[in-house]
Amino acid sequence: MSRTLAHVTKLVQVDGHSHQLLHLSEADGERTLEVMIERNALIAIRSALMGEKNTRPITSDLCTSIIHGLNGTVHETEIHHFDKGTYFAELRLSDSSGKAISIDCRPSDAIAVCLQLNAPIYISETVWKKVVSS
Repeated sequence: MSRTLAHVTKLVQVDGHSHQLLHLSEADGERTLEVMIERNALIAIRSALMGEKNTRPITSDLCTSIIHGLNGTVHETEIHHFDKGTYFAELRLSDSSGKAISIDCRPSDAIAVCLQLNAPIYISETVWKKVVSS
């Protein structure tokens, strides 16, 4: 299945609201999509983008610590499906023996982990076709 590399291009913090906005853009194109995320996810993604360490570990810090502790490697995430206003993603990694593992997760969680570990973010062409008019 065809897919494109994407980057976080904007985070919008909405005061007084539990949902925040994450904008992703094609690395070599013009398409963008907007994902509603929770406030904690915004904090995790912003911290990863800024290279900041949180005073106490947050969920993405825990995930990266577990992956490192088990000698695993994160390879990528792909936002692969969109249905009824919800995006679906897989975090793809390997364990210490090299065995491939795909984990179903929220895109915001996978993006935070990938940003912390410098792993790429992909969006499937199927998703682009459903949410964006090129």
